[in-house]
Amino acid sequence: MTRRRQRLMVCYLSWMVLFTCIYYSNPTQRIIWWTGIGLGGVAAIVVGVHLNRPAHRLFWYLLALANLSFTAGEVVQVIQMQFLHLGSPFPSVADGFYLAEYLLYAAGVLGFIRWRTAHQDRASLLDALILTMGLALLAWIYLILPYARNPDLGWFQKAVSIAYPLGDVVVLALLLRLLAPRGGGSRALQLLTIGTVGLLISDILYGLIVLHGNWRIGSPVDLGWAAFYTAWGAAALHPSMVELTKPVPTQQVDLGRGRLALLAAASLVAPTILIVESINGNTHNAGVIGAFSALLFLLVLARLALVVSARREAIARERVLREAGASLTAAVTVEEVADAVQRAASTLMPTERGHVALLAVSEAGVLHIRHAERGPAQHHLHDGSDSDEVLALAAVRETRLLPVEDIGTDLAARFDGMPCALLCPLTLAERPSGDPLIGALIVTGTEQELTSLWSSLEILAAQAALAVERVMLSQEITRRNSEAYFRTLVQSASDVILILNADDGVRYASSSAERVLGYADLDGVLITDLVPPEDSRTVGSALARMRGPDGGVRTGDSREQQREHWRLLRQDRTPIEAEVRCNDLRGDPTVGGLVLTLRDVTEQRQMERELTHRAFHDSLTGLANRVLFQDRVGHALSRGERSGAVTGVLFIDLDDFKVVNDTQGHAVGDELLVAVSLRVSTALRTSDTAARLGGDEFAVLVEDAVRPADVGAIADSVLAAFVEPFKLSAGAVRVTASIGVATTEDSVDSAELLTHADLALYSAKSAGKRQWCHYQPALQAGLVERHELNENLDVAIAESAFKLYYQPIVDLATGELVAFEALVRWPHDRRGMVLPDEFIALAEESGQIVPLGAWVLERAAHEAAGWQRLTADRRRATGRPPLRVNVNVSARQFRDAGFVDVVRAAVRASGIAPEALVLELTESVLMRRDERVHTDMRTLSEELGVGIAIDDFGTGYSSLSYLREFPISILKIDKSFIDGLGMSQQQYALVEGITRIADTLGVQVIAEGIENTEQRDLLAAMGCPLGQGYLFARPLTPDQAGALVRGEVDLAGQRQS
Repeated sequence: MTRRRQRLMVCYLSWMVLFTCIYYSNPTQRIIWWTGIGLGGVAAIVVGVHLNRPAHRLFWYLLALANLSFTAGEVVQVIQMQFLHLGSPFPSVADGFYLAEYLLYAAGVLGFIRWRTAHQDRASLLDALILTMGLALLAWIYLILPYARNPDLGWFQKAVSIAYPLGDVVVLALLLRLLAPRGGGSRALQLLTIGTVGLLISDILYGLIVLHGNWRIGSPVDLGWAAFYTAWGAAALHPSMVELTKPVPTQQVDLGRGRLALLAAASLVAPTILIVESINGNTHNAGVIGAFSALLFLLVLARLALVVSARREAIARERVLREAGASLTAAVTVEEVADAVQRAASTLMPTERGHVALLAVSEAGVLHIRHAERGPAQHHLHDGSDSDEVLALAAVRETRLLPVEDIGTDLAARFDGMPCALLCPLTLAERPSGDPLIGALIVTGTEQELTSLWSSLEILAAQAALAVERVMLSQEITRRNSEAYFRTLVQSASDVILILNADDGVRYASSSAERVLGYADLDGVLITDLVPPEDSRTVGSALARMRGPDGGVRTGDSREQQREHWRLLRQDRTPIEAEVRCNDLRGDPTVGGLVLTLRDVTEQRQMERELTHRAFHDSLTGLANRVLFQDRVGHALSRGERSGAVTGVLFIDLDDFKVVNDTQGHAVGDELLVAVSLRVSTALRTSDTAARLGGDEFAVLVEDAVRPADVGAIADSVLAAFVEPFKLSAGAVRVTASIGVATTEDSVDSAELLTHADLALYSAKSAGKRQWCHYQPALQAGLVERHELNENLDVAIAESAFKLYYQPIVDLATGELVAFEALVRWPHDRRGMVLPDEFIALAEESGQIVPLGAWVLERAAHEAAGWQRLTADRRRATGRPPLRVNVNVSARQFRDAGFVDVVRAAVRASGIAPEALVLELTESVLMRRDERVHTDMRTLSEELGVGIAIDDFGTGYSSLSYLREFPISILKIDKSFIDGLGMSQQQYALVEGITRIADTLGVQVIAEGIENTEQRDLLAAMGCPLGQGYLFARPLTPDQAGALVRGEVDLAGQRQS
């Protein structure tokens, strides 16, 4: 209470004491002084309401009216007796004012009880009733019955006389009920109790005097009423008067000795009176006493039932808090603490309503909500009003019941219409951080529910505070240990970590800088001095962009730039290539600069450039391959459309090249192909492009021709290049060529241009070879035969008129059989055995490749499953994996929407082990890089467990990025790489590099087309694990393959041990 309030209280009490003393010392003017006493009490209540501003003022004003009514009755009584000399008239107008005082008092105190007790506190109500009934029996026996039996009083006088003790009983009952929740802890409540007790004592004495004698003004009985006026006014002036209209947290009411003694005394009133009356020989009140005894007995039984029920509830809450304590002890994160608190709060609160329990933890002056009811998402209060409001409320460090609006609009929207929130601060007196506030537990519900669980939720909040502090201390210890751990990692990492100042000078360099860059000390060296002079401007611009407002990608408190590739100079001026990542950590006080992470990728870049070159160029001749040629055709057509120039394509096929291969060997054939590529290139203009499409097929792109005849002239030049024999190491070899010519004069796009050139080549070879032929529309007739073959293909697919052959795949080190590659053949009634090269393309074009591929997959899986069952025990005993089968899958087949289901059905129906089935895909499948390809490959590899291989690696756009992006388990090196393996060191180095990189990435390598022991031995020496080719076996029928599996026959080409 402030000094100003203290002075006001002293003045008020002095006023009342002074007037009371004058009242007794000046009998002639007692009406004036008594009126001053009464009005002083009334004024004190009104002033107290104005100063303290309670939540509900009406009930205090009712008490003021009760005082005023009582004062009015006193004044009227004095006027009747002293001025009108009417004696002591009864009943009179004064009695009306007196009785009105009881009604006003009851209304005011009932209001206090209503707002002070937010729920039905039946235990306190029963205690008040028991005490009231005991005292009411005394009043009934010794006050009410004498009035009722007085023959000198009329019925109205009896009614008024009885109303006084009844009013006193009501006053007593209300007072006891008001005191029940928390006793007389409030100073204002204590003063109200003193005043009410004074009123009751004076009323009882007044009633006894009137009953047995004459009443006179100025007796000591008036002191009780004076105390009544004074105490009520003082209660209103005291600041604690606002608590009388605030909910009181419900606590378990213990039947302590004092309370038990009072209840026992009240219960013994009836038998005591009965004993006293019996001793005096007065037993005519025995019926009334018996009725009160029965009622008291029932009330005591009800009270005992509530004690038992309360005990059960207390045990249940203790169990919930004990389980919560165990969960909080086991929690290792703040989120787990929040989950435990939520479960406990949900168990304590009624289940039929949408209650919310939030655990807010203070971090750097901002509250972060770690848990929301039945939701995994974390909600963070921003540095705004909600966080400030909750922090300000929690800083008081006492539990508070608040309307949800007082907590903040953002949080109030999450509380699902609940009216109130109980805010329990999470505090610890002695925290290492010095701030006792850890956070707050916020629980929503109705006022009645929250006040009934006040103590339990406070205990839960205290347990949560300890758990959060323990978790945060544990995390801090872990963070410090992690800092030391990562400091050690940085010092031993292979990557170079640099921290740059604002002038791009190096402030810190990790120890790996000396190994990568050759500098023992980089302190103060400008980063631009570490790059070639021609790159310094580019590097400086990149760093400037990073420092700019739009530089980099924001990640938390830093900005991370996309990876860049820089050239750097070692101390000995040797250039290296580095992959650079830059993080802007200038805003981080622990770093305060740009952080560069450098990784030496010189070898990887060189290998990628080599592989990229091989992906677009023929490895044997160095000419453009099919991919690059088709790309240049497309660009040439686009330029020709704009300029009006003629673009032509020459398809070149060596006549009878197979004879050279078969008679003189593949080495001579490869040497011939190289010589042909040189002859063709010299016969062309510089603007023309020569390409090797595969095997003995070449192509030429002619650009910027004026007319189609110019293209024909170039075809003549190419044919002339074949006139002279080719001088090879094995001697002179004469070979001729057939050429098909097509131009944009008769073709609309690149696809048609290439098709027409192919048709023209077919026409030239059909006409006798050694010539060139220009495309003519009549050549289209050849398509009829293709159409016929396509129709036959439809029938063959419908009748499953195909056969599967199996080529073994062996372990190059041991010669053991590892797998088979399933190869499809078409026995044609007119054409004989049709190879895949003749019908697969047609099946691709017509879409029949999908059912054909499904048949192949089903048959291969079924036969392989039988071989697996046959060899399972033997291979398991020797520690070898199951026998695999490789099935070729075309791009069109893989892109079919139901392909994954076809594979799944084949595995399920055949019973083959999924890891024993390998799907061989061409690089054209991977080049699309769409999401569905990624998804299907992940499903096949990760969910089904099927292996995936890249077939003919190196013939298309080969990229090592495939091995990172796709779940590839096997890499098949194309036969063209193997053919020249023993003659070219570069060829050997390339195959060895591919093998080692694949081995590093955990990818198996299979070498295709092994035809001699030298190739086998070289591949085995470089670490290539698997191979296939005619050296070991040609494609076998299922029966032949089964015999090989059973060990009835041996593989050819096995290494001698």
